[in-house]
Amino acid sequence: MLSPTEFTIGTYESATPLSLILPRAGYEIAALIGHINKAPAAVLLSGQNAFQCFETAGKDEWRGLIIPNVRIELDETSVFEPNQISIPLGTLIRVDTRLTIWAKRDHSIGSSTSFKLHDELASINEFRAGFTRWQIVIGEGQEKRVLWQKLDESKD
Repeated sequence: MLSPTEFTIGTYESATPLSLILPRAGYEIAALIGHINKAPAAVLLSGQNAFQCFETAGKDEWRGLIIPNVRIELDETSVFEPNQISIPLGTLIRVDTRLTIWAKRDHSIGSSTSFKLHDELASINEFRAGFTRWQIVIGEGQEKRVLWQKLDESKD
């Protein structure tokens, strides 16, 4: 459950990076806010266009429940070397000082991109790690709540 102080309601355009947007109605879609080339952007988390991303500027028709300052937790048992295999959409990748998600660019055919979710982490140089399972949470300790989970494709 959420307390009334933990969320707002608004447009994707008004949401800040590391905000989770949850749908209020059947036509709205869950999304996570991050950056594409320093511009605020959303990656869809559900629906037929899951893991499609687009810049949020001018997208005032996209709305939902906005939960800012969420945390992302990675399932260490799902780690792999992203340079060794093809990367499935929705995979989180830790590279240098960034946490990114592998997503399909809006209106692109077959091409994927690395969408920045978090920056200014401790540097790991050129090394990379991919994670196929992860979750979005708020709170800590006994107050921690899981708001959204990404499971392996075979288990979704």
